[in-house]
Amino acid sequence: MSSQADPRGLFTHSDFWIGLSLTVFGGAAAAMAWSFDAMSRSYPLALSLLLAAMGVLLILKTLLTQTPSVHFGLATRVAALCALVLVLWIAALGFGLGFIGPTLVMQFAFLWICGLRPAGKAVLFSVLITAAGYLIFVFLLSVRLPESIAPWLL
Repeated sequence: MSSQADPRGLFTHSDFWIGLSLTVFGGAAAAMAWSFDAMSRSYPLALSLLLAAMGVLLILKTLLTQTPSVHFGLATRVAALCALVLVLWIAALGFGLGFIGPTLVMQFAFLWICGLRPAGKAVLFSVLITAAGYLIFVFLLSVRLPESIAPWLL
């Protein structure tokens, strides 16, 4: 992966466009979440506003620092693979495969795509992230997670 400073400015920097995309998608998701009923609104609204805020912070970081820009080819491949993993995770939830199994596989895939090696380390972090997500959603936030058609499979 080669990075190099791009002398042409802000609009050619990959982080600017990623930040702008996060801000736009987060804002659009917040607008959709705002139309939910009061009981359903809080989590999607908070997450979408957090996504938009992260996008704004990335844009500001790009404005304030002279970091090298990574070529869009790498970012595009990573984003496409992560989008595919996310779609497969949503499908797995929709088909009734439960929360833990699909989430564990999704976390492993994200970590592997982003270059975390060896596999044992990625598995360990996947288990920790999935367990933390489960504990936070189920016990701290009292969110009912999707039920599994085969509960013995997690």
